[in-house]
Amino acid sequence: MTKKSRWRALARGWFVGAILLGLACLWVRFGWLEAQLAPAACGGTWVPGGGFACAAKFLLVQAFLEERIGWVAVLCAALAQVYGSRRWAVAALWLGVAATVFYAATPGVIAALWVLPRLWFDAPRGWRAQTSSL
Repeated sequence: MTKKSRWRALARGWFVGAILLGLACLWVRFGWLEAQLAPAACGGTWVPGGGFACAAKFLLVQAFLEERIGWVAVLCAALAQVYGSRRWAVAALWLGVAATVFYAATPGVIAALWVLPRLWFDAPRGWRAQTSSL
């Protein structure tokens, strides 16, 4: 793969998606949650019949608690390394970006940085490929 084609693939693929997802998460956090546009009556608990806004706020709050979204991103990064999967790596990157915005910065950054080499370089396909070549 040439350097020019690598940049083209990067520009139209997972990198642009991660940037757009990060901007969307920033809008949700600062433009909806912290700007008090989210229904205050819902709180962080489930309110049956509260509508879409209450359900969305409940799910977001559940993702924040104990940095759950960040730990899911780390799990996806580990699966990407074990199986050599670009799909798991992209999922880990996108969840890591979302986790960084949504109050789980440490595990989110760990997951995003862990999968960047897998996405940037065409690394060997998983630990089985590495051990079989020895």
